[in-house]
Amino acid sequence: MRPIRGAGRAARHTSPDLHLSDLMTSKCQAVFLHTGYRTAGTWLWSCFRKLDTVTAYYEPLHEMLATIDQEKLATSTADSWRSGHPALEAPYFAEYAHLLEPGVKGIPGYEAAFSVDRFDRQVPERAGRIEAYVRGLMRAAHEQGRVPVLKFCRSLGRLEWFRTTFPDAVHIVVEKNPISQWQSCWHLFAAYRNPHFVAVPFAVLALNRDVPVVQQTMSALGVELPPLPDGAVAQTMESYLTLFKDHVAAITPLQVYRAFLAHWLLTLRDTAKHANAIFDCDLAAHSPAYLEGAERWIGELTGIHPSLRSARREEASERGNGFDAVEGLQVHLEALQVARALAASGGAEADTLTFWTSKLAQATQTMAFGAAANWPQPQVGAGHATRVVDVALIDGAGIDDVLLGELASTRAALAEVKSELTRVQNAPLWRLIRYVRKLRAPKMFRRARRGARRHVGASPPTSARHSSKRAQ
Repeated sequence: MRPIRGAGRAARHTSPDLHLSDLMTSKCQAVFLHTGYRTAGTWLWSCFRKLDTVTAYYEPLHEMLATIDQEKLATSTADSWRSGHPALEAPYFAEYAHLLEPGVKGIPGYEAAFSVDRFDRQVPERAGRIEAYVRGLMRAAHEQGRVPVLKFCRSLGRLEWFRTTFPDAVHIVVEKNPISQWQSCWHLFAAYRNPHFVAVPFAVLALNRDVPVVQQTMSALGVELPPLPDGAVAQTMESYLTLFKDHVAAITPLQVYRAFLAHWLLTLRDTAKHANAIFDCDLAAHSPAYLEGAERWIGELTGIHPSLRSARREEASERGNGFDAVEGLQVHLEALQVARALAASGGAEADTLTFWTSKLAQATQTMAFGAAANWPQPQVGAGHATRVVDVALIDGAGIDDVLLGELASTRAALAEVKSELTRVQNAPLWRLIRYVRKLRAPKMFRRARRGARRHVGASPPTSARHSSKRAQ
């Protein structure tokens, strides 16, 4: 795993569209932030956006860009739905405003098909058009004398293609442990009836269901897709999201999390090999030393120097998972088996397996002991720490208590909890409980949903109910 710094920088090629002044102040022609849903990627992007030398494009592959107009652009803000995003001085897509043509909806050059991520490691469909569209955004920024920073949320499955096609950009993957991501997605669904982020993994998996590695991962994690519509018209992200928003409301949270975890594994499969760097938002939320080191290596890689001091510390109070920790642990162990199988077959790099293992371990601890369990605190014993960071990768950064706790954590933690799970699962009482839970799960889920609605009170505003039209 490379939580502090990623692979070496790709070869740089000078574009005639890049002004001389840009070349003097920046080491790259663009920065691509490849993020997952609800990873705090919007916060990192906003740090770049504050710089006068940057044009920061939000979600260049978002399906909303196919039909956006000036009115929709102006109303798509961090305050127009329960985003949890930092306060933004302008709407998400403000940087696209000058590209809109009067009376015409959609950003020129964008096609809705661009939004579908792929996991087959092949040249994506419409690759030439995607490249032309993205380079058009880059060129628009260069003409303003600025460096483009593009924050993607639908690119991780195509990371190899992006790295190869845009070697003149620095590619930074923004990552977070899966249970923290899930809790953010699930909270929006359970508390505010926003199913978008828990439906997305199903939609992406369904649109990739012909890919062998996707079939393998779904089978191993017990992910089942409902009957899918036929016909080319149905093969769109929007139509699949509509289908799966209904589907996630009819199954248990644990079943939804299985699909979420399958999607998480697949999106990060090429990170170790094709990212220039990895930004760890889990560490960023707890470690000032990590933030200081990240500011340094971002500057060295890109020539751009955003301040990261606005990072928000995660609160110890825990959002719900929708299922208990023992059930979640079982799924994490299954995911770990999938990860090992992919690495053994050549479907993933050894570094990726280390990365997956570390993040699954951290997710297990967070799920069992709370958001702050992985970080040194008086009430949390040292034996509860699970993540391992190679000190050689810190590049001489300062070591604070958080990073020291990371370095001192034990690799035996997963083996210990696996042994405990085996003991519990072999007990007759556990088998009876599991059977009863299976029978009662749909009823319990409906009851939890009703409770969440009573807690929230009045219905949320329309913008919250239709957040598929909002950015991540």
